[in-house]
Amino acid sequence: MRNTLAIFIYIIGVFIGAAIISPIIWMGVFSDAPLLSFLNFLESHDDFHRYYNRCLMLLAISGLWILWRTTRIKSWGELGWVKPSGNGPIIVQGIFIGLASVTSIAVLSIIFDAREFRPDAQLATWITHWINTLLAALLVGIIEETIFRGMLFSLLKRDMDWRIAAITSAVIFSSVHFIDQRPSVTEISWTSGFTAFPEFIHDFANDPFWIAHFANLVLAGFILAAVTQRTGNLYCAIGIHAGWIIAIKTNGFLTKPANFNLLWGDNKTIDGWIATPLLTLILYYIIISDDKQSSQKIDTLD
Repeated sequence: MRNTLAIFIYIIGVFIGAAIISPIIWMGVFSDAPLLSFLNFLESHDDFHRYYNRCLMLLAISGLWILWRTTRIKSWGELGWVKPSGNGPIIVQGIFIGLASVTSIAVLSIIFDAREFRPDAQLATWITHWINTLLAALLVGIIEETIFRGMLFSLLKRDMDWRIAAITSAVIFSSVHFIDQRPSVTEISWTSGFTAFPEFIHDFANDPFWIAHFANLVLAGFILAAVTQRTGNLYCAIGIHAGWIIAIKTNGFLTKPANFNLLWGDNKTIDGWIATPLLTLILYYIIISDDKQSSQKIDTLD
């Protein structure tokens, strides 16, 4: 379980590091020291959660190098970053799966009056939406798949069956999405990264949709891990992830909730139980088809 222990230490280290560094960055931004005046442009961002979150992300990315060395990864190929030549079709296939799955939920929500269209947006608003959405889809798809499927899932597979590794990485993937509260932290001290952290955790008591949201994110993480296992690289998983982001953001841009209930969720498209059977079917298909391919290979060898 050496690799699993390394992952545990990595995760704890990233969170502790963000708690230590984020108040320092905050103080630097709002300092009057001339030496730090180049950070003044960040003063408009006075949400401490944003500083903590960005430090968390940067440490998670930079910490991959330490995890790489500790677990003796020999090449990017072990993380699913194989040569892109010939993988264009599976990227497109992944984007299509991501777009089609979420769009089907969005269409159903319109048909059953769970959502309604927003007033027509101006051209400039459309342009801003697509720039932000495509940039988020690209960056989040690459970064999160590299961390969760490329590194965590690949390392966990060394210590356990790939399905258990997929579930474990999916639970971690889902859990970090619930560090999403933005409390008003006015007094920042050296210890604020630790003392404010409980306030960053999702308000589960006042969110009736969180169970469905958590379950659907676990299923999504499992799907992405299963696709990575099946293809042997990250390209299809990145495509699916990017397709989901594009569809979710565009659905939120074009429509708004007409009513709120546990079936359709709140305003995140995948925080209602309506998404659960669809994600389950996608996961079932991927696992069954992968098992069939494995059986055919064994039969061929025999």
